[in-house]
Amino acid sequence: MGIKSIITLTLSILGVGAFTGAMAEGDRWEGLESCEISIAGGRLTAEARCGTLEVAENPDAPDGRRIELAFAVAPARSSRALADPVVYLAGGPGQSARDTLPIMQRALRDLNRDRDLVFLDQRGTGGSNILDCEMDEGEDMWLDTDLAHTSEQLQRCMERWDADVRYYTTSHGAADLEHFRQHFDIEALNLIGGSYGTRMAQVYLRNYPDHVRSVVLDGVVPVQLRLGSEHGIMLDRALHRLFDACDQDSECSERFPGLDSAFSELKARYRNNSQSIFVTHPRSGQGFEMNFTRDVLATALRFLAYSPESQMMIPYLVHEAAATGSPERLASQALIVTDQMMDLIAVGLNFAVGCSEDWPGWPEGIDQSTTLLGDSLTEVYREICAWWPAGEAPEDFHEPFDSDVPMLILSGELDPVTPPAYGNEALAQFSNARHLVAEGRGHIVLTNPCIGGIATRFIRTAASDNLETDCMDAIGPEPFFLDLLGPAP
Repeated sequence: MGIKSIITLTLSILGVGAFTGAMAEGDRWEGLESCEISIAGGRLTAEARCGTLEVAENPDAPDGRRIELAFAVAPARSSRALADPVVYLAGGPGQSARDTLPIMQRALRDLNRDRDLVFLDQRGTGGSNILDCEMDEGEDMWLDTDLAHTSEQLQRCMERWDADVRYYTTSHGAADLEHFRQHFDIEALNLIGGSYGTRMAQVYLRNYPDHVRSVVLDGVVPVQLRLGSEHGIMLDRALHRLFDACDQDSECSERFPGLDSAFSELKARYRNNSQSIFVTHPRSGQGFEMNFTRDVLATALRFLAYSPESQMMIPYLVHEAAATGSPERLASQALIVTDQMMDLIAVGLNFAVGCSEDWPGWPEGIDQSTTLLGDSLTEVYREICAWWPAGEAPEDFHEPFDSDVPMLILSGELDPVTPPAYGNEALAQFSNARHLVAEGRGHIVLTNPCIGGIATRFIRTAASDNLETDCMDAIGPEPFFLDLLGPAP
């Protein structure tokens, strides 16, 4: 499976908290430039203040290569912001935190009234010495099934990077955040991590516990988990739960009967075979022939399963492809999501993290060959990590630890990559935590207005006791797409 398609990769009540500290004296962000953060082709923008902070690439060689870390701040609207800002830690690995600002500022609008929101690009992403890898002209590396070719592409990209990738791990990213905290003389941080960002939050919490006031983990990666090692299993489970929900819906089950069988038939059809089809590329608008393979099928369904809205298209698309033998619409979806992933993920950071922290302890004996993703992630890491200059992870990196810092854990019921079971695992680890599961939701739930409001109240009080969650009773799945006109009314 191509590099881009396998990335793990990979969107209230006014009050003050129990710990507020002193009000910020003056403006700690004075001197930062005004900037506009724009995403989705300019359709979503936000005003912010932007700056850079220089750090040593190798902490043990402060006189060696220096790199600049880019960050953006959405200052509190109040003239007297509280002293403990909120830091959003992005996913991937490889996503730019700054790119999430327009979305998260809206989701946390009430919290942003009296607290600054900070978005620091992890080293290797966004504006922080990004480790990206653009494909050669005319090549679709992200859907390339030739692992040797993918490996060669990545090695050529590494030759162009001005970086020693051994120093682009989660622990180095957490140390950068601590450097940021010290530079701006911040006593305590409120951390919000999304997906892989939950690993970063937990690493920072373990290493710098005295400077964390509260933690929100949205789509949690448990510390014991080798990220990616269970993706095939978790995706199939989420899809089967979705098919069961369709079976329980009278209209959906009537239009799309036997989805489990249709899904199994598609996996078997394309496991070792391909089909030549004609599709239109979403970026160029040009039609071209492509081979529809298991990787294309997996890419389409995997990323459609992330969002509760796009999840509801899956029964229609699976039924159509199985019943008619025409997977063109699934192929178009694969092209759309991989095209978006090109701009979203710094692939070099993905492997800098994976080859250093996950592959060395990759579990043996997990047979995922019958899943939609198959053993493709294992095959990719085996190929790439054989030559990748891996960094060192601390010996206790994957060892559970406890903390008395208040923690809110959030999960989506139909999350295909970090399911509620992972949230329960984290809940069992941390003694001052609460776990909330949003019914019918997918990967990352904080953008739901109800969940965003709950997180706001949690951070303001730094306590989960007596946290009002009644609005979650109204959260549920989106309506199924019954035809191409859109969801059922």
